[in-house]
Amino acid sequence: MVITRIEQAIVDRLRRGLGNMVRTVKSYNGEAEDLAAQIMTLPAVWVTYGGSRIEAVATARSRYQDSAEFVVMAATRSIRNETAQRHGGIDIREVGSNDLVWAVRRLLDGQRLGLGDSRGLTPKAVRPIANHALVANAAVSVFAVEYTLRFNSCALEDGRFPEKTDDPCSPDYLFTKYRGELSEPWPWFEHFDGIIFDPASGAEIPVNLEIKHDEN
Repeated sequence: MVITRIEQAIVDRLRRGLGNMVRTVKSYNGEAEDLAAQIMTLPAVWVTYGGSRIEAVATARSRYQDSAEFVVMAATRSIRNETAQRHGGIDIREVGSNDLVWAVRRLLDGQRLGLGDSRGLTPKAVRPIANHALVANAAVSVFAVEYTLRFNSCALEDGRFPEKTDDPCSPDYLFTKYRGELSEPWPWFEHFDGIIFDPASGAEIPVNLEIKHDEN
């Protein structure tokens, strides 16, 4: 769920920010593997999740930090020379690959996308996937802008299943939606017994605390 929300947030921000610079902004669906079929949709930007590195961040091993990798592919085409493809053409529709890569970075670098990572989307590299490849009488270039975004996650307690939730934004909503086994919520903390002991005088004061919960 978190990964999907991040990917959708990246797509939404790029779609709003790039405006008429591109024809298409969407989640990746194998477009780079069949560029000939995509030629009329270029220039385009495709977004995909590229896996995570996960590390424990608590001694109890119940909290983890995900370093999630996201890849934004910027695809352009030109019917003229290689320089025009990189720098852009006279026609405003001929967006250069250099400009599109820079625009992607300008819109995404450091963006937190609603998560608690103070560093936000951290750019890692820009790599060529296809550089001036001839496709349907046009030169096509695809560059991948790679990002890392860090966020924390918590493990379920040993032996427990997720609890039922009707909140689609909850990370456990999937288990309710697909009718997986669920655990009952823990009972409310309602009563506390204890003794306050004074070591100097040896006096003891019993403590009985009852907590009432608002049913509303």
